[in-house]
Amino acid sequence: MKNNIVYSMCFLLAVILFCSCEKDLSLYPQDKYSESTFFQSAGQFELFANQFYFTLPSSGVGQDVRSDILVDWSENTVSNGSYSPEPNSDLWKAPYVNIRNTTYLLEKAVLVPELTDQINEYVGEAHFFRAFAYFELLRYYGGVPIIDKVLDLNDTELLYGPRNSREEVVAHILKDLDQAISLLPKENEIAEGKKGRVSREAALSFKGRVALFEGTWSKYRGQSGDDLLELAISATGEVINGNQYALFDRRDVLGDESYRYFFLLDKGKTNVAGLTKLDQKEYILANRFDADIRAAGTSSAHKYPSATRKFVDMFLCTDGLPINKSPLFQGRKTVESEYENRDLRMTNILQKPFTRFWANNPPEYNRDWNNPFNGGNVYDINFGNTTRTGYYAVKFRVEVPSPFGVDWPVIRLAEVLLIHAEALFEKNGSITDQQLDLTINKLRDRAGLPALTNSFVSTNGLDMRTEIRRERTIELFLEGFRFDDLRRWKNAETEMPMALEGVLWRGTQYDTDSRWGDIDFPQNGDGYIIVEPTGKRKFEEKHYLFPLPTRQILLNPNLEQNPGWS
Repeated sequence: MKNNIVYSMCFLLAVILFCSCEKDLSLYPQDKYSESTFFQSAGQFELFANQFYFTLPSSGVGQDVRSDILVDWSENTVSNGSYSPEPNSDLWKAPYVNIRNTTYLLEKAVLVPELTDQINEYVGEAHFFRAFAYFELLRYYGGVPIIDKVLDLNDTELLYGPRNSREEVVAHILKDLDQAISLLPKENEIAEGKKGRVSREAALSFKGRVALFEGTWSKYRGQSGDDLLELAISATGEVINGNQYALFDRRDVLGDESYRYFFLLDKGKTNVAGLTKLDQKEYILANRFDADIRAAGTSSAHKYPSATRKFVDMFLCTDGLPINKSPLFQGRKTVESEYENRDLRMTNILQKPFTRFWANNPPEYNRDWNNPFNGGNVYDINFGNTTRTGYYAVKFRVEVPSPFGVDWPVIRLAEVLLIHAEALFEKNGSITDQQLDLTINKLRDRAGLPALTNSFVSTNGLDMRTEIRRERTIELFLEGFRFDDLRRWKNAETEMPMALEGVLWRGTQYDTDSRWGDIDFPQNGDGYIIVEPTGKRKFEEKHYLFPLPTRQILLNPNLEQNPGWS
């Protein structure tokens, strides 16, 4: 986020610390920052609201390793269905902390009606972030207690109340978002010094995300989701038609690596063209970082989660056809051949074997943009070090040494286009070529693929729903959507128990090249390596929702555990 937000947040933490100190240790007048006098200006409301931005997600890897498209270096109990209820969980605790803080601001705002016009945007932010927190709870647990006031010990009915229904929680989220939409400024109305704060378009986009999630959740469980799907269409349509954002596509100066370097933009040089964060308008809301003030986290090039074969096989050939239908697919006889003639995103998201790559860590892998082609390392498919499956994911893989300030996309235009297209199809059972051109085909064009049309689907024996979902899975890889998507589509019980597989070994270069002669992987009947077999994976009906933390049920006997969990 912008530097002033980071500085202000540090100041707010200092204020809270000093206010809580004993009298003889206080370095500031106690009455200057007391609770009763703090919320007396628009600046103080802004200062308090700044903390909400620190609750935004900063990675999607942890979510995607719970699914079928990414495998970590250790067992993921959610992915394989072996987890059990725990006494406590941050998935429950953290959202309720955020709900308390946002509600606190909303209650304080009511007490200063003379500031209403000056603090509307911060009230809008509080509504947005409260909706964000409740959506986190909905995704994991379904219906949860709705707490719309700051609790004290006398609020026994709320403290020991039952769960609200799923429908009530969704209604509460949408109500908060509508409040946010009515109060937040449009993107082009946000002053330069405040860029990075939540905009009206961010709230509309998030409303589309929530409505699509719940609309399809309902539809695939035999209920009508049409009203919610219509909300998703309307909200995202307003963002699209507002033309405040644009897909990043700088193939003119970055060539076929434009997509990779889009996710690595910083304020310094991170690409051959010298493009920075200011050169992209695709991010609608981001968790912002700054190398000098709030550096982004680092990760090693070694032991990074590996993409599965299921994901890799989703990439189309350049004729727009899947690999099982396209004459352009070059097969898997060599370790490089399956990367040929494919969607440009494939070699931007995954490292092609025997090509050079750079990484933030270890230092010898760092890239020096003053001498950009020196150093680094060649991806030589080092099983047990850089990959478990034979595939190495490089999306979001920063190449320069710390500190750096690469932002994390919370909401971007690509997702809005995908929401709009999917909601149209799921509501109407069809989508027009014109609607495809306004949404999916913008992403396909950036990926070097031909347009998706109804006649193309029909002629080639494809399925439109599958193609829309394919685009979503590829485009949003590592951004934390796949596990939720499988659950809302209600096909997780089919997809999740499948074995996690890697490259084709038998009868290929892997099988004959001495570089891998001492490796002995278990293989399936077709010769693909198995990282986690079907026998270790399961997905039962109960796994569509997480179990409530058992301590919460002990504290409040009126809370009911989710079905199937005890």
